[in-house]
Amino acid sequence: MGIPYLTKHLLPYAENVYLHDSGLAVVIDGPSLVYHVHRRLLGWMDPNCDILDYQPSCDEISRGVSSYLLQLTRLGIEIHKICFDGALPVSKRTTRLSRIERSRRRLVLAHRDLSLPATPKYRDTIPTEPGQVWCSRGLPHGRRSLPENPFMVSAVYEDLRHRWNKEAIQKEVDNDISCFSKDIDYPWADITVMVQGEADVECARVSKLTGCAVLTDDSDLLLHDLGPSGAVLFLGSVQSPSRVWDPIKPDIQGLRICPDSLARRLGITSIQRFGYELTKDPHLRFAEIIRRSKANEATELSSDYHDFLREYQTTDQDLALRAKKLSEPMDPRISELFWQYEIPGIYCVGDQPHVYLGVLNEDPTRQCAWKQGRAYRCLGYSVLNLSRPVDDQYTIVQEFVRRGGRIVADQIALSGTETTISEMELLRQRLDLARSTFDSTAESFWFMFALSEIYREASNPTTIPSGVQLESFLASGYMEQSTKWTDIHLLAQVQAVLYSLRMLQQLLHSATPTDLGEYESLLLGLPPLHIMMSRQKLIQSFTTTRVLRHMISQLLKTYG
Repeated sequence: MGIPYLTKHLLPYAENVYLHDSGLAVVIDGPSLVYHVHRRLLGWMDPNCDILDYQPSCDEISRGVSSYLLQLTRLGIEIHKICFDGALPVSKRTTRLSRIERSRRRLVLAHRDLSLPATPKYRDTIPTEPGQVWCSRGLPHGRRSLPENPFMVSAVYEDLRHRWNKEAIQKEVDNDISCFSKDIDYPWADITVMVQGEADVECARVSKLTGCAVLTDDSDLLLHDLGPSGAVLFLGSVQSPSRVWDPIKPDIQGLRICPDSLARRLGITSIQRFGYELTKDPHLRFAEIIRRSKANEATELSSDYHDFLREYQTTDQDLALRAKKLSEPMDPRISELFWQYEIPGIYCVGDQPHVYLGVLNEDPTRQCAWKQGRAYRCLGYSVLNLSRPVDDQYTIVQEFVRRGGRIVADQIALSGTETTISEMELLRQRLDLARSTFDSTAESFWFMFALSEIYREASNPTTIPSGVQLESFLASGYMEQSTKWTDIHLLAQVQAVLYSLRMLQQLLHSATPTDLGEYESLLLGLPPLHIMMSRQKLIQSFTTTRVLRHMISQLLKTYG
């Protein structure tokens, strides 16, 4: 997750490389690429658009990543793997909580400082053009106020494996797919992997094995053993210096560091020694860090130094764990929960299992939107728990969510078989009722079901919007004349319900005990994340006013 100032100190010693005609090979840090594309696209947003259109959607980020990978292939760069985190060790909990807390603070600042336009200005879907992900552009004022989309990494991982075949790429990203082999339909599916731990460990292993560069923005990769030829190619530096993208002669450059070569150049034993001295005192000058790295020969014998190195070393245990495989690819949050049951000594350590749900773009003065769908997440956790041997079962799962002005561990009590079956039957009944109520396409059905779930649990019926307000929300994205924080919060609640159902779907599929097998098909029609988590897709799914009004009428009649 990065050592402060490490990149700042070492980047001046990086080698400038040209990606075109370089014969370069890479292994890609998947989450790092997703965040990088998100930042690049953020610079292309109209600063005057509606607040909910400030940031690129999961769909736009996914298409941006697809465009990025397509261009790498055109440049003749071999992509060995695209690695995603399958679980983070217990030692990373403090860092992760600090990042979620940072997102919570940003949300509070956005609520306080961002002005909502009186007249919403809509932007079109960002066109997928190479220049948008290869040309750096400054961010307009206030663009960094909202937390990042908590679903974008999951959506991109899902799409790389299941959405982006050659037909979809040609239709939605770029017509020219001649760089792909004719016998491969999904060019990135087989090389997109969710590793059994952190992505950087697998990236480092591939780099050392093949001598390729790790494409990432995580400075931690400099401290792993990348072998004599392995290197780090920094995503933030990879760009076209030209303001205008030239598809015929793309001029793309980047900064690369080979830790082994750089250590020899600096006259120190290893970059790890440099990193260790920096962690002891982040405010040291560069020359002093080098002096200490050379002078402290006793460092290599100290227990503190060996504790520091342990995070960046691949052990025999790591190699053994890599032999364990998931039965099927999962959402990163589900994967992490799975590995806490599978290898509790590393990912749980006698603690209760934990799930980090992230910060939604919601109204921070109201009850957290993750309250919606909690019953279905509990069902999913219980299904996984019941699928394990009795001695390996737990009584609760801890969900880290926002509660007021804090991030807390919410205790989710797990149910036994009888209660779980009873709750699954209730879900079946609700879905049957919804299907008889809403005669619609798959996408709009699930959006309407999410709304029905929100208002079914409403403690005060007077809080349910009117038919006119709901029609405006589903057709335009807001209930009154423009977007308010009420609309932002309602969208977050819809997303919380849909994502919770998706978690339940995956847990039913991957960890179903015999007694629950019949319920596996209940949620098969759920759309992919790039649709479920997009405000634009929500609006587009309701094609005609007549159908929309009929569905809202049925919703209020049944649930109002």
